[in-house]
Amino acid sequence: MTSTRSTPAKGRPAAPASTDELLSLMNPFFEAQRAQWEAWMSWQQSWARFNQDWWEQWAVRCAGGMPLDG
Repeated sequence: MTSTRSTPAKGRPAAPASTDELLSLMNPFFEAQRAQWEAWMSWQQSWARFNQDWWEQWAVRCAGGMPLDG
């Protein structure tokens, strides 16, 4: 006995996803990447401040002058 229900043909391609559906799937990945980028930029800014402070201290102590930024 055969089934009377309609079943999709095997090997039939699924309908292409819309752009909105793809973006909704990718948004969590974009958010994670944005958070990583912000953490990296924060680290870079703190490293730049550390280097600037070190350079100013060296200029005052060893070069006998004022810091370069005045």
